[in-house]
Amino acid sequence: MGDKMKKGIRMVSNVFDERYPREIKSIDNVFGNFLVNSGLYDEIEITKDNIFELADLIGGHVKLDVYCPKCKENRVFSGEAIPYFWYDDHDQEINGRLLEEEIVSWQRIQDMDQLRMGSEQEEPWTWTNNSLEDDTRLMVFKFVCSMDNAHHMDYVVLTDGYKMKKIGQFPTVADLSFPELKEYRKVMTKEDEKELKRAIGLYASGIGVGSFVYLRRIFERIIVVASQKAIAEGKIKEEDFGKAHVDEKIKMISEYLPKSLVQNTVFYGIVSKGIHELSEEECMEFFPVMQSFIMMILRQWEKIRRDEEEEQKLAASLGNIATKVK
Repeated sequence: MGDKMKKGIRMVSNVFDERYPREIKSIDNVFGNFLVNSGLYDEIEITKDNIFELADLIGGHVKLDVYCPKCKENRVFSGEAIPYFWYDDHDQEINGRLLEEEIVSWQRIQDMDQLRMGSEQEEPWTWTNNSLEDDTRLMVFKFVCSMDNAHHMDYVVLTDGYKMKKIGQFPTVADLSFPELKEYRKVMTKEDEKELKRAIGLYASGIGVGSFVYLRRIFERIIVVASQKAIAEGKIKEEDFGKAHVDEKIKMISEYLPKSLVQNTVFYGIVSKGIHELSEEECMEFFPVMQSFIMMILRQWEKIRRDEEEEQKLAASLGNIATKVK
């Protein structure tokens, strides 16, 4: 907490943190992962099992390994602690300490009350109390890049009961995903790149069905590109390919497609069902897996392209050597 914030505020220590130290989970924190991987308006449940991980996040202990758009590299971002203030009527002054400490204290108080009352008088568990409701209803989690503290990443969440909902993020999910696409520009068309960006952007805006439309277009274009190569090499006939269903088409050109696509033909059925039958919520839930599948196909196709390129270069070099040693 900065000196300007401390000025005029009495900072109060918390006896519970001294008596009951806990292990801090700064990496692979369930709420940190939620902030990074979820779309807007996704929710996560706050439970007795994960409450201390939430306290770690609120206390600024969590680190995120994500792409920094300004550094243009993956960086570790460190969280900032959220403060908590209240006015002391008796002393007529503002007191303050970390919101994390208040949440942890409330958990310790409930534990002690439960031990005192016994299991027969068990009270319902709560993650917050009346004093903290206003401070925990809307929270902003701020993260700073380890290489440059002028590079920020911010998340806004809204809590309602035992649910936490992500309602804001900057940089956006799309901003963090787009740089990876540059690696695959040699194996996808400009249209593929444009539509994958649209799909990610729609998902980031909470539009699930629309994002599936663009994923299906990309998948269909991958099949078309592979078929054109197979037709050009005389492996299949264009008229036969045009009459076949999607599953049959994939089998006909399997040697021209990445292994993952050939082994997971259900992808097309899922995105098609998403467009026509699934709800927005279901599409939003399934989108990260569907996007990862498309990215995996692009990675495998890029590897195939590099291997073929290397094979051609080596063949040319061996040919040159053979000519010289004759």
